[in-house]
Amino acid sequence: MSQNDALAALVRRYLTESGEKSKHTMEAMLALPNAPRRIYGMTTGEDNRAAFKALCDMAKKKVGQQALSPLVIRDADTLMSIDDDKARKSAYKLIGQCAPDVCADKLFEALKRENTRFVRPSIILALGNTKDPERYLKNYVVEPGETKHMQAERDALKKALGKAAVPQQAPMKLRLPQWGTLTCMKPSALAAELEAKGIKFCPSMLQDAFEVPSAYVGKLRCYEDALFQAGKLGDYKAIAAALDAMGCKGQYYRIEAGAVRPDKRRDAIMAVSKGLAVYGYTDNPSAYAFELRLLKGYAYAKFADQRFDYRKTSIAASINPVTAASIMRLCEPYMRETADVLDPFCGSGTMLIERAHLKPAKSLVGVDISGQAIKAACTNRRASAIRIALIHGDILNYGAAQYDEIIANMPFGIRVSGHTSNVKLYEAFADKLLALLKDGGFAFLLTQEKKLLRDEIAKRQALHLIHEENFESGGLCPTLFIIKKEQAR
Repeated sequence: MSQNDALAALVRRYLTESGEKSKHTMEAMLALPNAPRRIYGMTTGEDNRAAFKALCDMAKKKVGQQALSPLVIRDADTLMSIDDDKARKSAYKLIGQCAPDVCADKLFEALKRENTRFVRPSIILALGNTKDPERYLKNYVVEPGETKHMQAERDALKKALGKAAVPQQAPMKLRLPQWGTLTCMKPSALAAELEAKGIKFCPSMLQDAFEVPSAYVGKLRCYEDALFQAGKLGDYKAIAAALDAMGCKGQYYRIEAGAVRPDKRRDAIMAVSKGLAVYGYTDNPSAYAFELRLLKGYAYAKFADQRFDYRKTSIAASINPVTAASIMRLCEPYMRETADVLDPFCGSGTMLIERAHLKPAKSLVGVDISGQAIKAACTNRRASAIRIALIHGDILNYGAAQYDEIIANMPFGIRVSGHTSNVKLYEAFADKLLALLKDGGFAFLLTQEKKLLRDEIAKRQALHLIHEENFESGGLCPTLFIIKKEQAR
């Protein structure tokens, strides 16, 4: 399958997904070369609805927004004139995400002439992203009509004007319940971390999750989200009381209902919003202090997470920091505090930073052929306050030193380059591995090119594949390979 076909398949699949599945597919799309621009090219074809949905979610990420903004500004008039109502609705959303202020006057005129009622909320929300939404929306009148369309416009107005209307709130002083629920992408990694720290835990009723004492949550890195059960949906008095006890009283919140069936999602959000309003809680998606997540018939509170605040920037193929932390945890038995560590495809530096968080090292070195990647890694290095030597160059031409550990998120065949070019790259890198690894050293390599890497390792007597661990990352299923270089005889 070509990269274009692979991307098109991901875009079509994304249209039908929600929750964790859509999250992983989004990661897979973003990891493909020039994905935002290539998907933008699909907006004039038969998959335009799917393309716009993907682009709107992609624009929530800085890397996607930066790539799309020039295109959106250039084509704003064309986007606002799309015949297909659903595609046009998404086009307005995309404009509001990528260029609201540049296109504000055009959006305002479009709102006045838009005759399709279910499209108008998208324009209202786009204007809500401008620096001065009141300028355009304070005199907007919701016209009489079908109840659901009137309500949708009122909700959009509330959200669009919400940021300006929200007063400064006092910082939250959390009082967490005794136990929390930690979701994870690699349960064995989180279990290993909990066991290594001597923390008691038990399975959760949520899939791929553990119940853990809340006092230890801040000491862990291998989980995705920390959730705190507030109560059963429908019992809003109990939920409000639980939130009060956690220190949420008087704070605005947003509702995350991605796990709810799409046809039930809007009703579920409205029910929670109305139910908690009675007890003084305001649902404000534009400015909120915490999130209320709806899962398995219960409401869970989710608060700000500062574990990966060092990641100020990333590149398209950057590894998820939770995946990086999980990989490092599973490799911990093979690590030494006196190790010299190299990441030959360091990207934005996440793997090296997570290695340092897990265990001290004598030295940390990152190499990448991309100047953009090294620039991102420099930014993240500064934020992490971890000493890392970063080198802009081709690892195949580098090799003045040897290392005890080599860690890498390898180029995937359908992601950064392509299988044909990876055949040559993996062969050359396997040779380089022999030169870069010290005798008795280990390589921890994550890749989707499983057969290719296995074959190259098997050709070299000094390299021994001692363990494999499957992961799920960005809708793909890469494998972590732990490889040892045997001592010379």
